[in-house]
This record gives sequence, C-alpha cells and structure tokens, in this order.
Amino acid sequence: MSVGSNADEADLSIGSDFSDVDDVIPFANLSQDEFIQANSLGKESVTPVMYPLPLYRSSWSDYAYYGTSTPLNSSLTARSLLYNSTTNKNGTSRNLTLNTSISSNYSALSDGWCCGLNSLSDSLISQDNNRTITEEPDSLKTENGVVHSPDHDTHQSEWPDLPAKQPRWMYDEFIDTHCHLDMLYSKLPFTGTFAKFRQVYSSTFSKQFQGCIADFCNPRVTKKFPWEDMLQEDMVWGAFGCHPHFARFYNDFHERELLQAMRHPKTVAFGEMGLDYSHKCSTEITVQHKVFERQLQLAVGLRKPLVIHCRDADEDVLRIMKKAVPRDYKIHRHCFTGRFSVIEPFLEAFPNMAVGFTAVVTYPSASEAREAVSKIPLERIIVETDAPYFLPRQVHKRQSQYAHPGLAIHTVNEIARIKELPPTSVLAVLRQNTNQLYSL
Repeated sequence: MSVGSNADEADLSIGSDFSDVDDVIPFANLSQDEFIQANSLGKESVTPVMYPLPLYRSSWSDYAYYGTSTPLNSSLTARSLLYNSTTNKNGTSRNLTLNTSISSNYSALSDGWCCGLNSLSDSLISQDNNRTITEEPDSLKTENGVVHSPDHDTHQSEWPDLPAKQPRWMYDEFIDTHCHLDMLYSKLPFTGTFAKFRQVYSSTFSKQFQGCIADFCNPRVTKKFPWEDMLQEDMVWGAFGCHPHFARFYNDFHERELLQAMRHPKTVAFGEMGLDYSHKCSTEITVQHKVFERQLQLAVGLRKPLVIHCRDADEDVLRIMKKAVPRDYKIHRHCFTGRFSVIEPFLEAFPNMAVGFTAVVTYPSASEAREAVSKIPLERIIVETDAPYFLPRQVHKRQSQYAHPGLAIHTVNEIARIKELPPTSVLAVLRQNTNQLYSL
C-alpha cells in the first residue's frame, strides 16, 4: 500500500502535536533534503530479523499477546502478515549492540515534527501563574514528588469509587504507557542507555517507576533511531505505528518495516494511529482514512492492542473503529484532554478501552480533562507522559527541561486528588489496568 509521493515531501509542514491540545506556535517547514525519498524507500529490501533467544524466553516474552473472545472477521493472520519470516543468511540472530548516536537529520525532523507542544504547558502555567500552591494535607504529603498516604490499608467500603478487587502486591508501582524516548533524547540532547538516563535524572525518578512504553510513530524516523537497542534494555517496551501527520508518506516499504518491528518480543502495541482534523495536520483526510483503516486491519490481524490518536475527529474515528475492530478489543485512547461527553461513546462501544491521561490534568485550567478524570471509572484509566511534552505543573524546568517517563507519578497523584482516593490505591489500580491492557 503506497500513498506517499516525492511532491508531497517538498511542502511538508509538520509541527506535529501528538495529542488533543491546542497551542499557538507555528509549525516548521522542513526542506526536502531533510527527508528520505519515498521512491528510494520503496526500492530498499527488508532484512528479516530473528531476535536473540533470551528475548523470547524471558519473563516478558508474552507481553505482545492479546486475546479476545470475539471471532476476528479479518482474513489477515499473524502468519500471513509477517514478511520474509526467515533467519539471517547464516541462520543466526543479529548481534544487537548499543548505538548511542542520533543523526542530525533525525534531530531536525523531530524538532519540526512536534515543535508546537511545548507551548501547552507554558500556556497552562501562564493561566495559573497567580495561583498560590497551598501546602498539601497530611494525607497527600509528598517526598521527591511521590505521594505518601496513611490510607494504604483503608477498607474498600470507605472508598466506593475504587474497584472491589485490588492486587495488593502491585502497590507503589506505575508504568508510563506512552512516551517518545527518541524525541526526548534528541531534544535534550542525550546519548546513552535508558539506565544511564535514569541515573542522570535520578532526582526526578521515584522508586515507584517500573518502566515505560516507547512509541515510535514516524516510520521514516524510526528507521534512523536504534530502537532495537532500546528495547533490549530493562524497563522499556515498544509500540509502532504511523501517526496521521505522516500518513501521506505511508508506503509498502514503511509497512514492511512496521510489521518487522511487530515481530520483536517487546513490542506490545500497534500505534499510535488515528485521525487528526486540526489545522496542524496537512495530510488529506481521505489519505488519513485509508492509512488508519489499513493499520487497524493489520493490528487486528496481528492481535496487537491499539494506540489511538484522535484530534477533532471523534465521530469518524468511532465510526471507522466500530467497523474494523471487535467490540472487546484492547484499546488505548492516547492523551485524552477533552470532555467526558466526547469519550463516553467510545467507552460504551469498547468495554476494554482504557483512557490515557497526561500531566495536562495537573493544571487547574485544564477543566475539561479534569472533569473527564472525575467521571471516568478508575478501572478505565491509565497514566502516560507523552514525553518529552507536558511537563507537570509541580516540576520546574530547572529540575527537568522536558517531561520524561518518571514524571508520570505527578499525574497519578493528581488523579488521586481529583477522585479523592488514597494515592497508593490509585497506583495499584492504574498498574492493574496497565497489566490488563498490555500484559506488563
């Protein structure tokens, strides 16, 4: 399936926002020499990869599994979708070594691609800059940004909004379910392993942090970034797809690359994908629809959970998903910032959909998102950062210039405040929700 063209690449105006928020920063126009030509991509061959056996034999070898009781209508199967499913020429697996360099072209791409998002936090801060942050009550005292609550063992009857069954062994853990480590590293800039990153920023990583799902949604950039090395690390899993901003460049080669990435045992989802009707997205709507529907078909055929991007296109996204996706499929509605009335039809149509919230909810001026948090059942919520964007209100830029996966704890704490629930219990439920969606 090819929809890209060389003519399109010359006039790309990306500045892409990955979320459902507004900002006022104009988007960068990137020159043609900063992109990989679609025609040359189509001529490349894909080297099939068999990953080292320890990756398949480890405790997370089943993370990519998805089961549904609904029969799959698609004629596509995982076997039919895996291209070139053979080993290397010598019959052995590739030796994956850490590549700590990121090309300047990649840096230029990512900066232009998402240049608008930083202003959201700035605008929220400006709306709240006269607000005095009062001392937290004893039940919400923090240490290093982490809420400690005396209500750890409070009985369920005192907190009717909590699910009846809570896994006690999962207290005090969270996973950032959506971040862009490739873009974060480029913006800082940073080279090295994720373990090194956590050491450098150790003061802003709490002990509750248990990992993150790195999302790669620009197939052209994904090829440049050493994602395989990243997924070899502890505490990092992956998701791959084509964001609607890049749907115009989707072609057969990109699709084969995506399907190859789906083979990795630490790839847990397909996406982000979806529709974006905002002024920020210059891809034609018909092309967006075609690429979105194709990715849904592939994902369902591969039984991968979905990561959905939707901006100003809720009716069409819901309509298309109802046609292409089984009702009980596992879905992550990524970075929701709208009203509850907008997400409610999705929750009714797909009972296994979870809604991801970012640090946007830490800003009192984000009234619609906070209202949605208050009304969506806790068992339908997961936490994400969408890093490097959405720096939490509580974190000064002197501490961290950009959001990173460890800062999701502030969103967890804010959800607990909004719902007036014990923070440790909220941590437990959110962790359970992540496990149910991604088997992590």
